[in-house]
Amino acid sequence: GSSKKLLGDLKFLEGLKTYDKDNIPLAVMKRIRERFINHPDFQPAVIKNVSSACEGLCKWVRAMEVYDRVAKVVAPKRERLKEAEGLLDIQMRKLNTKRAELKNVIDRLQALNDEFENMNNRKKELEQNIEICSQKLIRAEKLISGLGGEKDRWTEAARLLGIQYTDLTGDILLSSGTVAYLGAFTVDYRLECQKKWLTLCKEKEIPCSNDFSLSNTLGEPVK
Repeated sequence: GSSKKLLGDLKFLEGLKTYDKDNIPLAVMKRIRERFINHPDFQPAVIKNVSSACEGLCKWVRAMEVYDRVAKVVAPKRERLKEAEGLLDIQMRKLNTKRAELKNVIDRLQALNDEFENMNNRKKELEQNIEICSQKLIRAEKLISGLGGEKDRWTEAARLLGIQYTDLTGDILLSSGTVAYLGAFTVDYRLECQKKWLTLCKEKEIPCSNDFSLSNTLGEPVK
């Protein structure tokens, strides 16, 4: 009677549902395994013939035994899984940090590659400018070399022009006298007079050409 009363108690059934199956005492499980699990009469099919309520309780006890046996294997694995997940989380955070650092390095590398390409383009442009300048220098050197002889000629011409400019006063004076007074006389007489006048100009310190010639002073070269 007391057994039936216990099985019919709602609190008892609720206690079975909320039973702490993860912390079953070892002594209890040892006793269940030694006295009941392998007993031929402790089988749901056998007990069913006696009481359906006891059949359910038998199934519950066997389920607890199986759960405890499995839990002993699964629990350590769960702990290891939890530890592994914790380690994985740490490693993933490290990996994400490294990925971020790698991205920064890749971005920096790309920036350096872009800068390198720009510098290469600038280098090519400068090389082209250097080549153009080199060609200009070569042409300029050729031009200067060609004008080297002209420089000597121009220097000599400038020197002679300076002398002629200095002697211009006396040369014009001699030319004017020759044209005004000696046109009717012979060449020899004109030359003799020009020599005397040239000597007088030197004595009076009037600058004039040592080799005075009327044609050189008043004439122009034939072009």
